[in-house]
Amino acid sequence: MNRIYKKLLIAIFIPLFTILVGCSASNPSKSYFQLTSNLQIPVSQNMKTTNQFIWIESIDVASFLNKPGIVLQTDNIKYETATNHLWISTLSQQLQDRLTQDLTAMLPNYLVSSKSITTPTITVKLFIDGFYGSYTGDAVIKGRWVVTDNKNNIETKPFERHVPLATNGYDALVKALSKGWQDEELDFANSIKH
Repeated sequence: MNRIYKKLLIAIFIPLFTILVGCSASNPSKSYFQLTSNLQIPVSQNMKTTNQFIWIESIDVASFLNKPGIVLQTDNIKYETATNHLWISTLSQQLQDRLTQDLTAMLPNYLVSSKSITTPTITVKLFIDGFYGSYTGDAVIKGRWVVTDNKNNIETKPFERHVPLATNGYDALVKALSKGWQDEELDFANSIKH
């Protein structure tokens, strides 16, 4: 009887113990990141009138970047996507939101939208080929603007920025990417003003 009792205890408690240990093993927690901006859109009580409209028609992000995880270049030929350090929404959506909001602040005489509201004064297409952390210690942002005016003149402007990280880590990387992106938006807004 004692032998049967021991076998029964082993048959019940070993699997139960294994399940409990498996459940208590800590899985790394996921962190979610969002691009930031230090620009404020002025709030007015009055309706604004303008006949200048910038349509953000599309933002095409290279497929290896438009994934949930933040991308790191680990050497000159290798890129890795983080599994626990994720964008809060797709990179293309975040860039579109930032661009729309920031250009609205930078160009107050324009209506800026990603929706086609009326005939645009300027149509913007953006191609993002790089938006990642590099083994060199920089955040890398590269791509090109394609801008069409209301007379169908097309201008294109490539860009590449390397922003040094202030410290190590994903927080510092996202801050550097945010700063580099805002600097690029500012250059673009200044080219529209002139």
